[in-house]
Amino acid sequence: MLRSLLLASMIALVTTESSAQAKLNRGQKLNSDGAVRIYNLVGSVRVIGWNRDSVAVRGSLGKGNSFHMGGAAAGMKMFVEGIDERNPAPADIEVSVPMRAKVWVKTATASIEVSGVTGSLDLYVVGGNIKVTGNPADVNAEAIDGSITIVGSPSWVRAKSASGDVTLDGSSSDVTISTVSGKIDVDGTRIERAKFESVTGDIRFAGSFERGGLVNFDTHSGTVEVGIPAGNGADFEVASIAGKIDNRLTSTRPVAGRYGRGAELTTSSGNGGTRVVIRSFKGPVTLLRKD
Repeated sequence: MLRSLLLASMIALVTTESSAQAKLNRGQKLNSDGAVRIYNLVGSVRVIGWNRDSVAVRGSLGKGNSFHMGGAAAGMKMFVEGIDERNPAPADIEVSVPMRAKVWVKTATASIEVSGVTGSLDLYVVGGNIKVTGNPADVNAEAIDGSITIVGSPSWVRAKSASGDVTLDGSSSDVTISTVSGKIDVDGTRIERAKFESVTGDIRFAGSFERGGLVNFDTHSGTVEVGIPAGNGADFEVASIAGKIDNRLTSTRPVAGRYGRGAELTTSSGNGGTRVVIRSFKGPVTLLRKD
């Protein structure tokens, strides 16, 4: 009898674990430029672009979760639904989509990772992290507490976070990045039009500007560091109401700001050609040369 009870307990445990980690393996036809909407509260969402006119979903569902998917060749949506909406079990899903697909993903604390997609991306998280790798047509990414990392060369970027850091490693012709307390870190080439804004978060830029562009840096109390390579032309207009300006880029020295407070600097690097405006209330600003 004891052996029977132990065997029954083991079978029940295996059954419970199996149901807690139900496996996903679903597929559906989708046009090469079709739209995909993905919703998963907790866990992770990984999206991979591939050279097929279809969508494939793999992964595992947490206990009590159910997966729903439907739509047509032009567009489809999928979502994970939990029995307890206030405390859902984590679900980890991997979705392969046509490379040119338009992808929308929304989560609560699930992380989002996208690679190989050349269409448009709309990504939203509350407490998870977002990472994009590749060259999508445009990226719109928003996080509350999570970080945002973009590695590649999207044509158009909009990234916003409250306390999370935002990192861009690549190039883009149109960029807007904003944070409250998170750090902004940009290693960019061929940046043409851009706006970088923070409240208390630091802003670091290391890269080059496209000639004829306009780039703005704005912060309340965060530090601003801008480094460009030799020969990259830029016309700088820098003002800090209560902070310092350290110019290691050119021989021009800052002057006292208006009303004798803070500092201001107007200078050009190389042959100029790109207007760079830096505004800070009390955060220090540093200009330097990057090799």
